[in-house]
Amino acid sequence: MMPEKTVLILEREGGPWQKFLSDYFSDTPAVVRSVSEPAQAAIFFDRAFPKVVFAEPSFLNRSFLQKIIVRRNTDPSFRAYLLGKKSAEIKEHVMDGSFSTVSVMSDFSKCFTDSLPLRESICLLVVDDESEIGAMVRDYLEGRRDPAFEIECASNGQDALAAIARQRPDVILLDIKMPVMDGREFYAQLRKQDPDIPVIVFFDSISSEELAEIRKCGNPAVVEKGHPGSSLPSLLTLIKKLVYFCSIS
Repeated sequence: MMPEKTVLILEREGGPWQKFLSDYFSDTPAVVRSVSEPAQAAIFFDRAFPKVVFAEPSFLNRSFLQKIIVRRNTDPSFRAYLLGKKSAEIKEHVMDGSFSTVSVMSDFSKCFTDSLPLRESICLLVVDDESEIGAMVRDYLEGRRDPAFEIECASNGQDALAAIARQRPDVILLDIKMPVMDGREFYAQLRKQDPDIPVIVFFDSISSEELAEIRKCGNPAVVEKGHPGSSLPSLLTLIKKLVYFCSIS
């Protein structure tokens, strides 16, 4: 199993970011922790060894900013973001971005994922018996750069397991209702074989019982086809977010 990836939120009590960010990262394996007292921030930072930090200016004294600089030098994948207005002593190069106010989730997600350090190429496996879904995803993602995408398609869970044996994907886009081996059977088998591959369950309709059965095996991201979050730009930002938090490094 991969080591725990922590998101640390440094925000005074009563602020809007803790809930917003907890909701945003709920479909990732990241563990979200928050600190409301600046005096405790350094202790939590050293203990949690976070992958990502979001911090209000009142937490960012010179000592803490130095911790951020050192952390970045030892781990290039580490990211730090400012919540609120910049102060004079917070240099541009210290933080990877800033968010002045809570915004629409899709706008925040694009800004956040565009700043992430991702590998040059991402392998996506689309498991769906509707061939037009794979074609739609391939048309949208192939030809991109920073990162580039390699798209593989499988029409059922059995074919998907064979594809994974040939090449391990970075993320899987999974339908549920398929012949031969459906998405529930495939997901249960995948969690036994390789539990660290991130999965996005992408479905037309699914009962609460079917979803509960899937979540007995894990906690995949879940997107309903036709929902605003199922747009191709939204899927792209979700893929980037999952790859970042599920990478082994």
